[in-house]
Amino acid sequence: MAERWNAAQNEAPRTRHLTYDGDDRSGDHKGIRTIIVALVIMACLLVILLVGFIALSSSPMFTIASIDAESTEHLSAENIAKLANVEEGTTLLTFDQAAITENLKRNPWVGSVSFTREFPDRLKIEVTERRVDCLVKMSTGSVCWCLGEDSVWIEPINLTVADGQSADDVALALAQKMNALLITGVPTSLSPQAGKMANDEVLKAIAAYREQFSADFSAQVVCYTASSVESVGCTLKSGIEVSLGAPTNIDVKEAVIGQILEKHPNQITYINVRVPSQPSYRRIGTESVSEGTGIQTDEALTVDGATGPAQTAPTGEQPTDGSATNADGTGADGTGANGGSDDGSVTGDGTSTDGSTGQDTSDMILGDDGVYYTYEQYWGLEG
Repeated sequence: MAERWNAAQNEAPRTRHLTYDGDDRSGDHKGIRTIIVALVIMACLLVILLVGFIALSSSPMFTIASIDAESTEHLSAENIAKLANVEEGTTLLTFDQAAITENLKRNPWVGSVSFTREFPDRLKIEVTERRVDCLVKMSTGSVCWCLGEDSVWIEPINLTVADGQSADDVALALAQKMNALLITGVPTSLSPQAGKMANDEVLKAIAAYREQFSADFSAQVVCYTASSVESVGCTLKSGIEVSLGAPTNIDVKEAVIGQILEKHPNQITYINVRVPSQPSYRRIGTESVSEGTGIQTDEALTVDGATGPAQTAPTGEQPTDGSATNADGTGADGTGANGGSDDGSVTGDGTSTDGSTGQDTSDMILGDDGVYYTYEQYWGLEG
């Protein structure tokens, strides 16, 4: 009897254990069935929504009946609606934003486009015009081209030049009115086309200077000139003309310009930093430099009442007695045969020397005290 009782006790746990396993599997099956039912319901809802959207999109209820557009400076509301060219029967749910934007951007004044759906049947189109960044004066005639801030040509403007005015002066006044930068002296090969990118090398050279100049210095520039990549120049608000050359060592060139202006405040009329290690400049003897026209020309500049050539010597300071020195070593009066001079200050090959010691000073700067200094010594960059 005791043995049967013990056997029954031993079998009971095994029975309970089998029942527990069966309950787990039953719960898993219920969970799977619940997930499947939920997925089926979601799929049905999606199908219903899709069918409803298709029905609504083709319903005449949301067909675009009118286009609401606001006029801009260069585009009327009527022109905007006409350029959009929305096909008849298009609804607020199916209109192609990309295609309409492309249609509008056929006019180069269109910079960006936004859309607003006003149910049930009105589409609002808002156009933001492309901002004019530069006004480029063509080398021939009295025509300027508007150049957008994204380097896209916009349209030409015919200048009205009155008697006694120059086209450059009129172009500068217009550029300042438009809050744009003036670019002049461009090569005749420049051929803008409305809506096309400006890929000309001279414009890229100017862009390089604008990108790398500091904001403070860029704010002083009112005009750039660029007959070639190697001949970039600019004019400051003060009327000072700066020969920059090719767009290399831009930060160094700006630093040298700043040092020269600081050393001779209100006396500088011209600076040449094509080779920043050998800068040259022209100044007057009194602090009376006033704001100029902002137009750089090829005419000679006047120094203390005497006229000297626009090109200054490769080293040293421009004399203030009117005896300007040319880049080839000859004086303004043509002295110094074969590029040399009688006092030994300039050799026949154009290199400068100290007349007393014979020291080669072609890469040095003549100070106010009559002593030649290295570039680092003159600008206080040593030590």
